[in-house]
Amino acid sequence: MTLAVFSDVHGNIYSLEKALKLMEIFKPDKYLFLGDMAGYYYYQNECIELLGSLDNLISLKGNHDEYFISSYCDKDKLKKLDDKYGKSYSILSSTVSQKSKFFFNNLQECEKNQYFEAYHGSPNNFLEDYVYKNTEINFQSKVLFIFLGHTHYPMKKKINDTFIINPGSIGQPRDFNQGSFSIVNLEEKKFENVRYDYDKSKLVEMIVTLKDKNYLLDVLERERK
Repeated sequence: MTLAVFSDVHGNIYSLEKALKLMEIFKPDKYLFLGDMAGYYYYQNECIELLGSLDNLISLKGNHDEYFISSYCDKDKLKKLDDKYGKSYSILSSTVSQKSKFFFNNLQECEKNQYFEAYHGSPNNFLEDYVYKNTEINFQSKVLFIFLGHTHYPMKKKINDTFIINPGSIGQPRDFNQGSFSIVNLEEKKFENVRYDYDKSKLVEMIVTLKDKNYLLDVLERERK
């Protein structure tokens, strides 16, 4: 079974479109989205519409998804989120489609099966735990793979007999300015991280037009360290 694993889309339709075209080349049997459609950028409705075309999609809830779910009818909460993360929350609240509402309200907290476990954060905290390469792992599992999102940094490490994989971020990678996802062959125990360029010009234009936070531009242009 081949699995396409991706995370942290954050409303970046331009990156998601490119990623899904590349994923098709690998002919995945299933798609696994590790959460965070909400936050940062502005095209959540369009991204959710695009994901609706996928067969065999598992979608998890991320921390920003939970922020949106708990605030989209509360102007004070939305303002606090906009002040911290940019204007995408209030924009999504005012434009959210019925399909998007259904999507957000039906996200899974985690996925566990005989092949893998998947979380946005970690088994210790499904939404908010950050696990980086140098994080001391204090959880155990009997499955071969654990998939984690949230950090926006791709990672692979092995603890005992378990591979811990973070596919990085589709919408806002933070190591450098290429989108990131992973392809995993569960039976053959093979996996690879795929990096790709995409056209950011329209997204940059929207950030500038909205006079949104400079960070949202800076992270898109981040060079490889």
